[in-house]
Amino acid sequence: MKKIRVLTMLASSIFILSALGCSSATTNTAATKDEPLTMIASEDFPSYSSIGDLSERANTIVRGSVIQTRVEALNDMVQAPVVNESALDEQTNTGGEDIVPFDKIYTIYTIKVAESFKGTHAAGDTIEVKQLGGQLGNTEIINDDNIKFIPTKDYVLFLETYEDTPASLLNSVQSLYVIKPAAKSTQPGEQQSKSDVIVSANPENDLKLSIDELQEIQSEDQNK
Repeated sequence: MKKIRVLTMLASSIFILSALGCSSATTNTAATKDEPLTMIASEDFPSYSSIGDLSERANTIVRGSVIQTRVEALNDMVQAPVVNESALDEQTNTGGEDIVPFDKIYTIYTIKVAESFKGTHAAGDTIEVKQLGGQLGNTEIINDDNIKFIPTKDYVLFLETYEDTPASLLNSVQSLYVIKPAAKSTQPGEQQSKSDVIVSANPENDLKLSIDELQEIQSEDQNK
């Protein structure tokens, strides 16, 4: 088995993938019909110390829900700064594996915007958000870092958008929140919760988000 090590520099993250199975190295993710190819992906994203830092880095913050999902192969490599190639090779290819660029498989969610807190989108717009991972034919990328979107849930997303590829969450831990409707009282005379509750979609996230913070972000963006 030949191991493929892939290092792709993006605006927000570094992806490292290892290929499993019997397929030989190719310049794209497509495996032949007789040679299934599975890639295990890990992601290294920047982390943020506060909601303020997270919102400042995001160029789009919206509330919305999933209305459509598809899987697609994308080449989302961006132009990286010039580096010392020999030094880079020593750092990233110490095991003697091949470093190859190729299209990667993404799951792409179409989000219908219910409310915009930052950016150019408005209620009723749609925005596409991609997550590394999915299956096309006999080729599959598995990424356990992702939190899968559920169509019935209402989300707040902190995004980085691009001109020619779907948007991405700033990271897989801190950038996705679920809005839970205000709890209704089941007892006569009990007061109903006054507002919706926002919880992180990822239990590892230690940044708490509130409705008040979202409204403050929205107000600051409108006053620019």
